[in-house]
Formats: sequence, structure tokens, C-alpha cells
Amino acid sequence: MASAGLDGTVNIWDLRKFGNNRASAHSRAPQAVASYSGGRSVNSAFFSPSGHALLATTMGDKLDLFEDAHLSAKKNILKPTHSIKHNNQTGRWLTTLMAQWHPSVDLFAVGCLKQPRRIELMDSKGKTVQELQGDLLTAVASRCCFHPSTDQTIVVGGNSSGRVTVFRS
Repeated sequence: MASAGLDGTVNIWDLRKFGNNRASAHSRAPQAVASYSGGRSVNSAFFSPSGHALLATTMGDKLDLFEDAHLSAKKNILKPTHSIKHNNQTGRWLTTLMAQWHPSVDLFAVGCLKQPRRIELMDSKGKTVQELQGDLLTAVASRCCFHPSTDQTIVVGGNSSGRVTVFRS
């Protein structure tokens, strides 16, 4: 399991080491298997559907990708294999950006602050595969997700003001 934190860390946990959730006063809290310090707060951390990539959205204006993070951590320290410069400074009025994986393919979507507004689709190496934009995408899509349908790609972008845009290909 991966967790993201306001303290700027991404942690990987081994759930098998959690044991009984009714800890006694003498038991030790579980320790993360590996950690990464992104400097500024981390909005999200998600494993790809294949489990081979971990994606973190940070307020340090980057998207960090870790390949086989659970296998490659040295001395309990994670290092990104790819770090993509990405403006994640949504400010106080917009919902923070969170990059999200496709449910069955190692492809992710993330909203973008660039004009004209767009949703970026990237592969597990951080390469932009496609930019979705159009006249109806007038607001920043802070949250993006894919419909799990396998016959066509459907991407939905939305934000806390209630604006939702659907892209189909």
C-alpha cells in the first residue's frame, strides 16, 4: 500500500506487518517499508494497475514516477525513476490536482493549468500520449478518472465547483 502526506512524504507499507489492529500499549507501530521525501506536500500516491509503477502528485510542481518501487528501494529510501515538471499550484480556490491511473492500462490522466484548459494523458514513463481539450473544457479539471469500459477510452474531468467534462474516443 502507498500513502501520501502533507509532510511531503510518500510511504510504502507492507500490510502483512500490520497484524492485529488492536495494538496493546507495548506494541510498536508498523514502519514503512520505504519512504520518499518530496519536499512539499504530496496530494496523492497511486500504484498503476500492473503494480509496476507508483505515481505521486506533489505540490513541488512535479509528478513523480517510481518503477517497481516495492523492489527498488535501497536502505528504505525511494527515488523517482521519472520526475515530470508539472504546475500543480491550484491555489486556495481550486481543488488540488491528483493524477489518476486508468483501471486496466498503465496510463494516467491529470488536469492542467495551461490555457487552453486540458487534461493530459501520460504513460508510465511520464511521456505525454495525448492532450484532451475543447471549447467545453473551460475550468481546471482537478480530478480526473477513466470509465472502466474496455471498448473505448472515456475520461472524465471535474472540480469542486461542480463542472464536469467527458471525453470519449
